[in-house]
Amino acid sequence: MPYNIVMAESELQDTISWLLLQSSMAAKHRLMKTSDAHDLSLMQAFTLCLLAPGESVAMSSISELLLCDPSNVTGIVERLSVGSYIERRECATDRRVKTITLTKAGTALRSEFLQQINEIDADNLAQLTQAEAATLKALLLKTSAKPQAHKTYTTVQQ
Repeated sequence: MPYNIVMAESELQDTISWLLLQSSMAAKHRLMKTSDAHDLSLMQAFTLCLLAPGESVAMSSISELLLCDPSNVTGIVERLSVGSYIERRECATDRRVKTITLTKAGTALRSEFLQQINEIDADNLAQLTQAEAATLKALLLKTSAKPQAHKTYTTVQQ
């Protein structure tokens, strides 16, 4: 049986998707240590990272960026609100739109997550030259499963 596992793994090592998945899982486990320490899920941590301090973003934009159903964002936002990391408001110009904004506590925690993401990047890219790292980034952006996730979302006027 172990032979079959080794064979399957060696076949997978030839696929870019498997290599990306392995790299992503390693980063995920490191980020989970920080999110767990604050009693947050990884999706809640990602949501904090997507918000710019001082800006209000429509919850529907967060759903698109996280590649998840809007109903999932409602639960994520509720938990972040309870933790006083974000404030949820109605948009002044369209009451149907709900926006979220980082609080001071949310901004501080976001900084902690971003620092850890930068440390993970540094560790992962340590064996690459700057040119190789730039090429890798360009290729990953080019092959992204959902290119619209890289567009800039306009903030909502309050």
